[in-house]
Amino acid sequence: MSRADAMTRAATHRAAHAAASPWADFAPLLARVLLSLLFIYSGIGKLMGPEGTMAYIAKAGLPLPMLSYAMALVVELGVATALLLGWRTREAAAVMAVFSVMSALMFHNQFGDKGQLVQFLKNLAIAGGFVQLMLAPVARWSLDARRKASR
Repeated sequence: MSRADAMTRAATHRAAHAAASPWADFAPLLARVLLSLLFIYSGIGKLMGPEGTMAYIAKAGLPLPMLSYAMALVVELGVATALLLGWRTREAAAVMAVFSVMSALMFHNQFGDKGQLVQFLKNLAIAGGFVQLMLAPVARWSLDARRKASR
C-alpha cells in the first residue's frame, strides 16, 4: 500500500469514527464555549475598568495604551464572541491564538517568577486549543455550518 493510500485510509477511518461518535458534534461547541468565555469575561472586565487596564498596558511598556486597549476589546469581545457562535471559526481561532501568544510574551515574560511562568504556559496551552479549532472541520452546531448549508 502506498503512503498516499495509507493516509487516505486513515483519514477515512477517522472520519467514520468521528461520525459515529456522539461527541463529534458536541466537542467543537464545548471547545468554543470554554475557550471563548475566558476572553469575553476578561473583555467585560476591561470595559468596566479602562483606566486600570491602560495603566497595566503602559506598565508593560507597550506604546499607545489607548490603541492597545481598544484592540484588546475588539479581540476579547468581538472575536471571542464570533468564536463562541462559530462564525468564521478558523479565522477567529487564528486571531485568538496569536493574541494568546502575544499576551504571554508581553505580559507574562518574567520567567523567574513561577506564577508568571505558569501564566505564560497557560496562554500557550490556550493558543494550542485555538490552533486545534483552526484545523478542525466545520462543526455542525455553528454559524459556519449554517452558512455552508445555505450555499
